[in-house]
Amino acid sequence: MSPLSEQELAALRSWIGRATGVRGEDYRSSFLERRLTPRLRATGCPGAASYLAYLEYHRAEARALAQKLLVPTTELFRNPEVFAVLRSALRERAGLPGWASLRAMSAPCSTGEEAVSLAILFNEMGLQGRILAVDRSRSALHGLRRGRLAAKSLAKLDNRLRERYFREEAAEARVVPAVADRILPLCCDLTRGFPGRGLHVLLLRNLFIYLTEEAQERLLRQAVQALVPGGLLVLGKTESIGRKGVESLAAVNAGCKVYAKAWGGA
Repeated sequence: MSPLSEQELAALRSWIGRATGVRGEDYRSSFLERRLTPRLRATGCPGAASYLAYLEYHRAEARALAQKLLVPTTELFRNPEVFAVLRSALRERAGLPGWASLRAMSAPCSTGEEAVSLAILFNEMGLQGRILAVDRSRSALHGLRRGRLAAKSLAKLDNRLRERYFREEAAEARVVPAVADRILPLCCDLTRGFPGRGLHVLLLRNLFIYLTEEAQERLLRQAVQALVPGGLLVLGKTESIGRKGVESLAAVNAGCKVYAKAWGGA
């Protein structure tokens, strides 16, 4: 497949906005091409223009493309070393004024494994707190709203945590109330604004890799504003604040992409 022309990219971004409500202009061109190529092969369409015309009359294919665009991969305690750094940073902050009851957000959370992991971490540490689980896909959030994950999500989980926090029921795993009750699922597109403020922990893992530099910078500014002083920001392992960095963020662990807002930051 030849690279998409600017006209084709503009048409695809327009379709994304109409079909999903998401800001298509915030997506990297390379990301859109990677997602579109397998769908062209699957449908036999020779190019983007014919494929977009095809979408108008084939709802199942439109749903398939939206799924590719909106639902990232996830797993319980993905990159365990990141959660170890979080545990240490939260332990240092425990007991400080304003840190008795934590507010956290995981976005995009997909089917919720990351939010559940954070809730388990809070429970293991004896911390009070709630987690806002944010994603643009209502279908991805469906199981989490019912307090359930796919049973296959537990495949790599430590047996002790598996037995303590989940009840397996055929193809699903029910999350115990001590964890599920901490999580509030919310359908929201972060590129249109943050849904919360006063956050102690903000996980924005594997979101920036899909977005243009301009969108990344805008989201990072909003993320910093959403954090309390000393609040923790976690990015994906292949992401960085780089040139988007702001003076009020400092690395807690640069390798794990865990950052903290300055204690005097507004």
